[in-house]
Amino acid sequence: MTYRRILAIGDIHGHFEKFHSAYAKMHFEPADDLLVFLGDYIDRGPSVRRTLEFVMKLAVEKTVVLLRGNHEQMMLDYFFGGATGESWLMNGGKETMAELLAWEKESPGAVARVLAFLRGLPLSHSIEQDGQRYFFAHAGVRPGIALEKQRAEDLLWIREEFYRHYAGDAIVVAGHTPTLFLDAKAKPLFINKHIILVDTGSYFPDGHISIVDVLSRRFWQNAA
Repeated sequence: MTYRRILAIGDIHGHFEKFHSAYAKMHFEPADDLLVFLGDYIDRGPSVRRTLEFVMKLAVEKTVVLLRGNHEQMMLDYFFGGATGESWLMNGGKETMAELLAWEKESPGAVARVLAFLRGLPLSHSIEQDGQRYFFAHAGVRPGIALEKQRAEDLLWIREEFYRHYAGDAIVVAGHTPTLFLDAKAKPLFINKHIILVDTGSYFPDGHISIVDVLSRRFWQNAA
């Protein structure tokens, strides 16, 4: 299938109102567009439950891809045992946990449903259109390693080595590193024609949530 638009959404972090503002502007058409969420739906924002409810419903669309971010991984490690579990509560997990417990009290089984959903999220997505490959991952990729052989740790956590040194043929679309850290602007970054960074700092006072059409490089953001 050839898509009209291939859309990537940066880290939401529980800022549902910002997300929905950008989403409404973008006018997603499931019959024509591919929509890829780059992970980090939870932590640091006031509306984690609303965000999760929305994306979990949207997940039934065949042209919607939801990736796992490092914050989802920390949460899963907290519940199931893993390397990053202990750090979750200190990185926004405490507030997310409070929302989850309230949700569980209102709707028994809600936490189990959320955990099952998060465990099922892939770490990457690849698509080719018009002879160009696009590779989506939450954090990026390690340069010099084939995309099919990337480690989970790098797909979820890598930063400087990716955006400073990657120069492969595929265009890699990632979130994770707020663009405000790199050029002090809450706008997507297009680096060396091979990298698109979409995390525009949803949880910063001057940050935004961005949605980028990776084909045209047009983007939409929440209202200021």
